[in-house]
Amino acid sequence: MVEVHGLTMRFGTQLLFEDINLSLDKGNRYGLIGANGAGKSTFLKILSGEIEASSGEVLIDSGLKVGVLGQDQFAFENFTLKDAVLYGNKRLYDAVKEKEKLYLSEEFTDEINERLGELEIITAEEDPTYEYETRCEKILSSLGLNEYDKLMSEVENSDKFKVLLAQVLFPKPDVLFLDEPTNNLDIEAISWLENELNHHTGTLVVISHDRHFLNRVCTDILDVDFKKIREFSGNYDDWYIASNLMNKKAQMERDKKLKEKEELEKFIARFSANASKAKQATSRQKRLDKLD
Repeated sequence: MVEVHGLTMRFGTQLLFEDINLSLDKGNRYGLIGANGAGKSTFLKILSGEIEASSGEVLIDSGLKVGVLGQDQFAFENFTLKDAVLYGNKRLYDAVKEKEKLYLSEEFTDEINERLGELEIITAEEDPTYEYETRCEKILSSLGLNEYDKLMSEVENSDKFKVLLAQVLFPKPDVLFLDEPTNNLDIEAISWLENELNHHTGTLVVISHDRHFLNRVCTDILDVDFKKIREFSGNYDDWYIASNLMNKKAQMERDKKLKEKEELEKFIARFSANASKAKQATSRQKRLDKLD
């Protein structure tokens, strides 16, 4: 579970959102939506710990693995595609690479054998079924990438983004934060991703401008608007219906208050100079001030 308490974010004099309190539960998949500049990406970065909020805190249950979709497409230029995906589990990656290096030693000393035993334990802890190679290749293949040993520096930028997506999905994190994961994906890859996310048993927060994707993946919507983040149960279409109803209700309330304002102003203008009506005019002026 992810808890958000009293979160406020300012950039100079600009207030993005204020006093946000949310409980993001296990098993729920949250679509984070809002107008450009409303603060979606900033909020996601605060959740993932990439940046700090002006005030408030984010609490993630201890022991949970957190996965964040990387945005630096050039961070793994000297890695093969398969190694870049494996790096998603840093502990497993380090153990595998150190084992490979030790197995190339000219002679096996007691120290090397002892270290290999330690690394084998780490590998078994992180990947009990020893399927990491197969899983890396399977994810890459599902994203349309079949040259597993090709260097990241040799592939198109769009494919680098796919590798970053494969990297964050590979270790099956408990808490998953994704910013525009469908970028550069074709229909088949998007369909595969939707299936993967729908089987995610932890907590997911995803930003996407693709409402069809949000409809098929999300169980809840977080709407960043008017410096608040409101939670809606259901997918994007459910949010759209509920939001329109709320907007219509708000418009009706506004129209009602505008009519009341007009009537108060007319009364004040007509009777403010009338001694017998002065008290009523003053009372209405107070109501008008409060209404404004």
